[in-house]
Amino acid sequence: MRSYPARLLIGFLLLLTGSLAHAGPRPSVVFLSPDDSRFWQMVAGFMEAVAEDLEVDLEVQYDPESHRYSYLRMAKDVLSREEKPDYLLFMCKENVTEPMLRLADGAGVKTFTFNTDVPDAARASIGMPRTVLPSWLGHLSPDNIAAGRALVTLLGKQAEQSGLASGPSIPMVALSGTRDSSAAKDRDLGLLAAAVQQRSELLQLVYANWSRELAREKTEILLKRYPNTVSIWSASDGMALGAMEAARNAGRVPGEDLLVGSVDWEPEALEKIRQGDLLVSMGRHFMGGGLALLLLHDYHHGRDFGDMSPDYVFRYELEPATRDNIDQVQRIMDPENWSAVDFRQFSRVGQMGTAKSVPGPDALLDAMTGALAR
Repeated sequence: MRSYPARLLIGFLLLLTGSLAHAGPRPSVVFLSPDDSRFWQMVAGFMEAVAEDLEVDLEVQYDPESHRYSYLRMAKDVLSREEKPDYLLFMCKENVTEPMLRLADGAGVKTFTFNTDVPDAARASIGMPRTVLPSWLGHLSPDNIAAGRALVTLLGKQAEQSGLASGPSIPMVALSGTRDSSAAKDRDLGLLAAAVQQRSELLQLVYANWSRELAREKTEILLKRYPNTVSIWSASDGMALGAMEAARNAGRVPGEDLLVGSVDWEPEALEKIRQGDLLVSMGRHFMGGGLALLLLHDYHHGRDFGDMSPDYVFRYELEPATRDNIDQVQRIMDPENWSAVDFRQFSRVGQMGTAKSVPGPDALLDAMTGALAR
């Protein structure tokens, strides 16, 4: 007959074993960041806060070369490890998305892509998640076309309200990212569609490679070429900041005789909104990596996300930061608030059958931003 201490020890071990079996092993995720810019550091920082709450082992690697082939090389290095991660999370890039997905599939590593749309060439060859490559679990991206269109609309409305739209059209120049970026391409599509439908007259669209310095140089040339420019559309905050520097050098006053709108919710840009220099920044996609981690966490623990999107593809809207909501947006962007919120509340693990409706990506992001803004 076992002694009482022995029975107590055995009972404790059984309880511990049962608890661990219910929890399951911690998923390991490697996130390949396409560069080490301020935006992608925000993406990674938010992911780390989410990973800590969800007990996900997250490794972040930055690509300092910011090139598609160096990005592919990073993937090869991770997939050639003896101890491979459970999941590889990365952004789609032209010409390397398909090889990265195929390499991961061959290595037995599950993948999830996010932030930009799947390139047309890759889509034509391997379809979308789980159609050809079973290890490609899902894809998540913001609606960049809608964001590009919204920027034109907001710039046009403000030009009319402030009396800058005195003529039949609103002269506008635009700064895009790189030619091989699907995010830039989609934002450009939204820009072009809205410019045709609205009063804004697109004088010229130039590529500034996401560079603040190059955007400053190109804007100096554009403002000399088109001195009647009323608004500047920018595919990123960084380029918008460079454009505003060029405008001041040319004697223009951003926020008064020149309107600038952009994308990314970068902290410096939000301060420019508060000061009245920058009209608007479309954002919240810095949270995309955290949302992808949430989906992978739930998948790993038995809650697949097919009921949220039958084709395993998710799309969400970007939201505008303006002077009207700048306090709320800056709370959402504060890393201290990321640590204060428990992201386990957004997981569906252990809540099967209790939700009245299946949440979509916009609903999940709305809930996250609501918690962070309080």
